[in-house]
Amino acid sequence: MKNFLILLLFIPLVSYSQEIKWATISKVEYNPDQLISQGIITLDNGDKTPEADLYIDFDEEKIFYRNSVNNAIFSIYKEDFSSISLNEYQDGKSVKDGAFFGDVGDQIAASLRKKLYNSADLNYITITSVKKEGFFNRNQPKFEVKNGELDVANKSDVNAKLIGITTKRIEYLDEDGDLWDRGNYGSILGMGISTSSDNKEKRKEARKSARILNINFGDKFFLNTRELYDYFYSEYEKNFYQSLEDFKNDYIGMGITDLLKNWGPNSQRFQLSDDLTEYVWVFERKVIEKESMTTGTMNSIKKAISKSVSQTSGSISTSYGINTTASKYNLGGYGSIMNSYTSINKKSFLNYYSTNVTSQYSATSTNFSSKTKGTDISVDDSKKIGVIVNKDLIVTDVLEKNYFPSPYYGVEIRFVDE
Repeated sequence: MKNFLILLLFIPLVSYSQEIKWATISKVEYNPDQLISQGIITLDNGDKTPEADLYIDFDEEKIFYRNSVNNAIFSIYKEDFSSISLNEYQDGKSVKDGAFFGDVGDQIAASLRKKLYNSADLNYITITSVKKEGFFNRNQPKFEVKNGELDVANKSDVNAKLIGITTKRIEYLDEDGDLWDRGNYGSILGMGISTSSDNKEKRKEARKSARILNINFGDKFFLNTRELYDYFYSEYEKNFYQSLEDFKNDYIGMGITDLLKNWGPNSQRFQLSDDLTEYVWVFERKVIEKESMTTGTMNSIKKAISKSVSQTSGSISTSYGINTTASKYNLGGYGSIMNSYTSINKKSFLNYYSTNVTSQYSATSTNFSSKTKGTDISVDDSKKIGVIVNKDLIVTDVLEKNYFPSPYYGVEIRFVDE
């Protein structure tokens, strides 16, 4: 017994603490435009196809049929078949054409996304909510006092992968394959499936009862989305400033010739002294903001005057061969610099940070059928980065002010590329 107690003293106490994964995955890894399954199609004339790979596009209401045995490939619309059975939906249950791209489509899409949930390399969370009533709807929580403590009789845990979070909402893929965009007091299920406006309103009303009771990440519990966001943002901010120092230190000591090969030709050069020279790279980025005042006639005696949502767009120009259209990652010069830095420090938080910053740079517009007067405002948001080299052409300092914008509270923290 004595020896057993001594042995226990040397056994380390292990507590599970999940680290935040600061990386992004592409949309195709969690919600592709085409969901893949194997199944059998019953045509309008009653014929049945052999079992084959089916690529289903719910937005376009189209199916791509691919039979690997005879290499047959066809595109099939909803008017071309009478029913479909899929191996991954209710053990091959046959679904009629009207329901397949209708009310049952939500369930089918979710069943096909289940396998994507397992493979998606995203942060894992558990949301305590209330039990489902039917496929999507959830009841109101039924509070009770149990053993002298407040509890919820109909609560359930939802395992999920985190897609994005703000102070007021959380977006995730759950283990059932459902995509959710939720606040603390309600939720909207965004499946990307076209339905009538009447159906959308009914579904929206039915889902308002879905409520988050608490959220678990690693060994920590959070009361609501804002508290979880605060934790993520604190780590986001801390990692930024630490990785920024690493970024500077990793380039100090490098020869300017090697830097020019990786970053491209510099835009400016300043002779600071006999021994020190500054090289500067400028990546132009302009944001066009439009604000308008809209007047629309409501009836013969009333007019509605409203300030419409501003339209924001951006243009990038550079002479350094940076691909600004292939990926958001390359926006505003981050592509060449960060691609270069990845070869030096692949695990740097700045790789994620630059991606998340550019994801906030989006174009939005609102249309209103009326007369509109507007003003275009051009904002210069060019990015600059520089280095100071000595007489031996060795980098002694990195000047990055205005290149990586400082983090700000309220920024959306996303883990996927759209």
